Amino acid sequence: MQSRNDYLEALGIPDFLYSKVDSTSSISSPLSIMVLELSSKDSFCEAGNTRDLLVKMLASIGLDLNSVHLASIEKSNLDIFIADNPAQVVLVMDSTFKSDKSSLFSTYHPRDVIKDSHLKRETWEILKKVKQCLK
Repeated sequence: MQSRNDYLEALGIPDFLYSKVDSTSSISSPLSIMVLELSSKDSFCEAGNTRDLLVKMLASIGLDLNSVHLASIEKSNLDIFIADNPAQVVLVMDSTFKSDKSSLFSTYHPRDVIKDSHLKRETWEILKKVKQCLK
């Protein structure tokens, strides 16, 4: 990435049009919250109803998209991804995922809540636990 940035800078492209982030830097402190989905079907990483609902869910506990890290990953890569990206709290949006870790929560994916409004109550209860853990 650095050579690309050097190239763009040499061409006189204003730096606000390209990233000057050093790709070798790492996160020095853990993220506060990471929200993960284990299926890319109706992904909340893309614009649409699913993302809109996720924004509302996060807002209900005082968070916005700028304060969370979103990722869509394969279930088989979950442990490695969490180890490589430490976070105070991890929220997995997949009701089939279970964990005994105190800082790892799972709930229904926003696409499932859109399809079945009866899932809202259980999802809200998990979100309240996430909020408590972030304090």
